[in-house]
Amino acid sequence: MMIKMSTEEVLNRRGWADSWGNVTELEDMTKEHLQNVLYYLYKNRDRYWFNCKDASLIDRFKDGDEFFQLVIRKSTLWTSIIEILESPEEGFNFAFYLPER
Repeated sequence: MMIKMSTEEVLNRRGWADSWGNVTELEDMTKEHLQNVLYYLYKNRDRYWFNCKDASLIDRFKDGDEFFQLVIRKSTLWTSIIEILESPEEGFNFAFYLPER
């Protein structure tokens, strides 16, 4: 049986729950799997925007992109994954500009 979780339930945790309700701790996941979770959150940003328990948030944000930038990227799940991934094993071999935060 598939489990449907609200946006708050997904973004407030430090583990990743699959559609069957199996929770995997982030520290137990490979870096590739963690990057796939980030991609999944980004790709499904509109779904997470519309699936909030607090329906007033749908009107507060103009679209899923704004919700992604202001909510998902600040969430416990997102920031926990970024913390784990911040120690890269391999970097770029060229210089590039980083935007201001």
